[in-house]
Amino acid sequence: MALPWMAVGQGAPDLRCRWQAQVIAAKPGAGESYEVPFELAVEGAAGGLRAALVNGSDRMEFSRAAQQGGVVTLRLEQYDATLTAHCTSGTTKCAVLEGEYVRQRGASVSRLAFHASCESGARQETKGAPGGTVAGQWQFRFRDSEGKAPSEAEAAANFTQQGQRAEGTIAPVSGDYGMMAGEVVGGEVHLSRFDGIHALRLDGKLVSAERMEGVFHVAAGMPLSFVATRSGASAAGFEEAEHLTTVANPAEKFLFHGTDESGATVTQDGAEFRGKVVVVDIFGTWCPNCHDEAPVLEEMYRRFHGRGLEIVGLSYEYVDDAARSHRLLGIYRRKYGIEFPLLLAGTTEAGQIGKTLPQLRNFGAYPTTIFLDRHGRVRVIHAGFSGPATGQLEELKKRFESTIVKLLDEQ
Repeated sequence: MALPWMAVGQGAPDLRCRWQAQVIAAKPGAGESYEVPFELAVEGAAGGLRAALVNGSDRMEFSRAAQQGGVVTLRLEQYDATLTAHCTSGTTKCAVLEGEYVRQRGASVSRLAFHASCESGARQETKGAPGGTVAGQWQFRFRDSEGKAPSEAEAAANFTQQGQRAEGTIAPVSGDYGMMAGEVVGGEVHLSRFDGIHALRLDGKLVSAERMEGVFHVAAGMPLSFVATRSGASAAGFEEAEHLTTVANPAEKFLFHGTDESGATVTQDGAEFRGKVVVVDIFGTWCPNCHDEAPVLEEMYRRFHGRGLEIVGLSYEYVDDAARSHRLLGIYRRKYGIEFPLLLAGTTEAGQIGKTLPQLRNFGAYPTTIFLDRHGRVRVIHAGFSGPATGQLEELKKRFESTIVKLLDEQ
């Protein structure tokens, strides 16, 4: 997809840099906040600018970058989000950017303060030896500020490390958090990620080669203490993800409905689904794991549509605004070249899934992928999605393919 980079005006400060950036996640009125370091790459492109969020080996391109004088405006269209910053130090070459990142979050608007400094060369390592390694598989156990187990009290993790630099992800059953990056110095572990949705920070200590303790910030006002122990597991295991969500009566036909971009209602009884194997994808355009899954589903659709596979996306968006939601669905469709229908099914408001899909039990993850046989009955429900940072993406793709082929081959 062509990206509409805007030209930089004459005499404007040079903003091109591998910026060492951070956003500050704060809980309104509570005085609680934490900083989330990441890198912001701002580069020249055809007389203008292009930009990307960088978390270790993971890079997410902004859909638009514009500069007017000392102000830069960066857009993540898929999240309807904007980062606006102005140069506060330097004239010819900007040295410091200050600003704000704004996006819709549920029914409210999220605002994160932003700061970045331009440092020459790659990100500088902290002086000192690593004092240990986080490389390998881990099992995390979480507790909230009151010592109680949160809704997802356990998660698997996989990290790599070279020298001080470390990266990897934490993955509860509902899906992974994406690539987190940082360093290990003197046995202290600091990892973070900002991707336009997540603002994550992990601060831990290697108390031994097999044990790590610390705090994981997933949202302002929600610090989770953790104990992590090394795990011998190295192969992907998806059984838990396929037992989280169930259906009240597997013998019944699964019912769904949503509206297409024309406003027409589409249901499971549509002629396009009759006698077909159907994959129902419950997703939201605001969901990073859903963005990870979208190209996988499109690949499956292209490969198996001719054999009788149909896929339908049921989108649950932040606000009850059909025009806005369909605009975001159009961006999502174009970004991944999706040819199967994407329907607006509801909002993320509590109770919406139970109201629109009452046959489901214990729904707990976006995305949730439901595999229906040719009679419309639920055969498999997979909660969450294991993205590229988990190292399990290829194994999950094989599992999805195996399920689809099995259902297609049934008479």
